[in-house]
Amino acid sequence: MASLLHLHFIFLIAFLLIYPAISNNCSSSPAPISGNTHFANCTALPYLKSSLYWTYNSTNSTLAIAFVAPLPSSDGWISWGINPITASMIGTQCLIAFKASNGSMIVNTYNLTSYTSITQTDKLLFEVLNSKAEYSNGAMQILATLILPSNMTTVNQVWQVGLAVKDGTPMAHKFDPDNLKSKGTLNLTTSSGGDEKNATAPAPAGGGGQSDDKMGGSSRISNKNTSFYVFVVFLGVLFFNLRSI
Repeated sequence: MASLLHLHFIFLIAFLLIYPAISNNCSSSPAPISGNTHFANCTALPYLKSSLYWTYNSTNSTLAIAFVAPLPSSDGWISWGINPITASMIGTQCLIAFKASNGSMIVNTYNLTSYTSITQTDKLLFEVLNSKAEYSNGAMQILATLILPSNMTTVNQVWQVGLAVKDGTPMAHKFDPDNLKSKGTLNLTTSSGGDEKNATAPAPAGGGGQSDDKMGGSSRISNKNTSFYVFVVFLGVLFFNLRSI
C-alpha cells in the first residue's frame, strides 16, 4: 500500500506541473467577459495585455472570435482585424468597438488605408456574419463570426487599442512599442473546433457588463476544457486510497 501511495504521489506532482499548460494557456490574459463564452482555442497576445479566444470551422471556413483587451481610457476603443496581404496595419480589414455617447456599445468595420485615417465600410474582403461588443471592469470585448476564404490555414491578425473616440470616429492610437508590435500570424490548423456544423459568436451572458449585438448569433462553439475534471477525478482516487491505508 505504501508503494501504491508513493506512485499516486508521483503522478500528482507530475500532473500539477503540467496542468497549467494543458488547461489554459491564457491564464495571465484577460478572460472573456461573458460567462457562457466558450471557444476551442485561446491565444495570449504578446502586446497590449490582450487575448484572442477563437474557434475555426474548416467545414464552412468560419472563424468565431472574442478579442479582449483593457481600455487605455474610459473613452477608448479596441480593434481586431485581418490583413489579407501581410502582418501590418496598412491594409487591415478590422472591427473597432467603443462606447457611444448614449452608453451603448458599437462595433463598426473599417479599412485601414493609412496611419492617419481610417475608412468605415460595410464591404470587407471577408464577410462578417455577426458582431457585438461588451464592456466590464475596464475591459472591452469584441465577439464576431467571420467567413474566410476556403482552405485558408493562417491569417495575419492585427490588434490595437486607442484612447479616444470623437464624433463617432476612433482617434489615432499611441505609437508606443507595444502599439507598433501588435500584429502577428494566427495558425488556424491548431483549432480543435472543426467538427462543429456552424461557428457563431456566443450571446452575452445575462447580468454581466454592457453589450450591443449588431447581427445576433448564438453559441455553438465547442469547449475542450476537460483537464480540470480529470484532475478532480484523480484527487478523488488519491483520497480514497489514503483512507484505505
